[in-house]
Amino acid sequence: MMKERLQIIIKDQSLILFPQKALFWEEQKILVVSDVHFGKAGHFRKHGIAVPDTVNANNIQRLDHLIKHLSPQKILFLGDLFHSEMNAEVEQFKEWRKSHANIEMILTIGNHDILTRFQYEKMGLQCVNQYEMKPFVFMHDEYDSTSSEYYPIAGHIHPAVKLSTKGRQRMYIPCFYFGKTHCMLPAFGSFTGNYRIQPAQNDLVYGVVEERVIDISPLI
Repeated sequence: MMKERLQIIIKDQSLILFPQKALFWEEQKILVVSDVHFGKAGHFRKHGIAVPDTVNANNIQRLDHLIKHLSPQKILFLGDLFHSEMNAEVEQFKEWRKSHANIEMILTIGNHDILTRFQYEKMGLQCVNQYEMKPFVFMHDEYDSTSSEYYPIAGHIHPAVKLSTKGRQRMYIPCFYFGKTHCMLPAFGSFTGNYRIQPAQNDLVYGVVEERVIDISPLI
């Protein structure tokens, strides 16, 4: 699946987009994912909604796949790493974190990350509101950026775009969005919804289609 990635240049930096809905900053060896929502399936099951218990395992397997092939020095989680309160799936994440103790992991706090920073730090996560490394600033929501010097890379929205195909069929696909003022990453979690965005002219949009990342900017 690594061969289906797409390499782009933003702000003179090499960013690699993966169909797992993750970004790798090549120069800094940083893996960036957003909106994993660990524990969401368990949260729904607790409230009587039947959700497969394989959702959490799928998220962890995809993270492991990326780590194995990329050997990142850091992993940035752009908010909503967790969905709500402690549950068994969060405990699974804690065990997974121990298996990658050599990798620095940073969490930019999202609106669903409701545990205390102390609890997250006990899991081996460095907690920040935003993480700056020129030429980028990473955060959960681009509207929270406090810097005008850096290009924001965020999550939160779970961006998707509509494509019209042959036979006048329409489909919505998750996407990586690079606009003039900010970037939005698709939700990494396999149990998350999408929000349709309306790209402007000259925006760059890369869709995730059938385990590939493709440039769909000309089709928008």
